[in-house]
Amino acid sequence: MRHRIPLAITLAAPVLLAGFAAVPASALVPSETSAAAASAKKAKPAKTKAMGAVAMRTRGTTYSPTRAADRLENWAQKGVSGYHNGCLRLADNAYQPKGGRTGTALSQWNRAKNHGYAHPGDRKPPVGAQMFWRTSNPAGHIATYVGNGKAVTNMPGGAVKKIDWTRMNDWGPYLGWAEPYYG
Repeated sequence: MRHRIPLAITLAAPVLLAGFAAVPASALVPSETSAAAASAKKAKPAKTKAMGAVAMRTRGTTYSPTRAADRLENWAQKGVSGYHNGCLRLADNAYQPKGGRTGTALSQWNRAKNHGYAHPGDRKPPVGAQMFWRTSNPAGHIATYVGNGKAVTNMPGGAVKKIDWTRMNDWGPYLGWAEPYYG
C-alpha cells in the first residue's frame, strides 16, 4: 500500500529542515518597507529631553504625570486652598501615592535621589515633574511642573496657584526635579 504525502508538506519540508534563516530577508519584506527601514536607521533619534518630552517613570502612584498635572491645574483654576505649609501634601495629593509618603519636601527629594529618580540642577523638567527648592524652612519646597514654564504650588496662606516656576527661586536655591517616587 502506498501512502500519499500532501503537496504542502513536500514543499515545506526543505524550508523547515534548513531553518528560517535560509530564507533571504528580501523574500519576507517588501522592498518599499526595506527602504523605509533603512532610512529610519539613518535618521537621528529625537532628543526628547531637550524638547521637554521625557517619558517619566513613576513608582507607587495612582495617577500618571500628565493626569497629576491636569488635576493640579484644575485645582489652581478652581481656587482650591487649604494647603498652608502643605506643598508636599499638595504634590502628593495630585499623584495619590500608593506607597509611603515622606514628612518633608527635602525628604521626598532625597528619597528620589537615592533611588535614581532625581535630576539635580536640570532646569528643563517634563510635565508632571516634582521640582524642589532648599528654602529657609527646613522642610524645603516642592512644586509640580505643568508645562510652558509654569508650575502649580501652594502660596503663603495655602492657595493653590499656577505660576512661573522661576519665581520660586526667590524662596531659595533650586535643587532640580524628580520623577515621582513613592516606593
